[in-house]
Amino acid sequence: MKQETIEQLLERYWDCETSQEEERRLSDSFSNGDIPDNAKKYQALFAWKQAQAQLKGSKKLKSGFHKTPVIRFYPIMKIAASVLLVLTVGIGFYTRYEQEKFMDEIFAETYSNPEDALQETKEVIGKVSSVLQLAKDRKIKAEITDSLEINKIQNKIK
Repeated sequence: MKQETIEQLLERYWDCETSQEEERRLSDSFSNGDIPDNAKKYQALFAWKQAQAQLKGSKKLKSGFHKTPVIRFYPIMKIAASVLLVLTVGIGFYTRYEQEKFMDEIFAETYSNPEDALQETKEVIGKVSSVLQLAKDRKIKAEITDSLEINKIQNKIK
């Protein structure tokens, strides 16, 4: 091959514009030793590329590509998932039952005589009322104390 043609092909090769046929011709030129002096530095590259193209993988490696992956623990994982599902549902039903039982205990009728229930309700309402009145009194006292302190501060400023 002519020196000019090789230089043009090399230039196109480095710009990634060559076809496979042109790359094959270029590689053949380098393997034959029919190259210009300024392109001899690329001879090792093309020799390596040609040697890599000749390499073949082992049969064991090739046979491994077509096999589907085997999951050894797949049956065990199915069983574990089933057990977890059953446990989750069972725990859900159990907690629901316990909550209903607890709520029944809380809201069960405790008085058989309605007058006793009325008396107990009055006592509870009286206690709640006294606590609210105490809180109201304390709030009023706090407001009075705050207003007195504000007056003292204002008097000091004057």
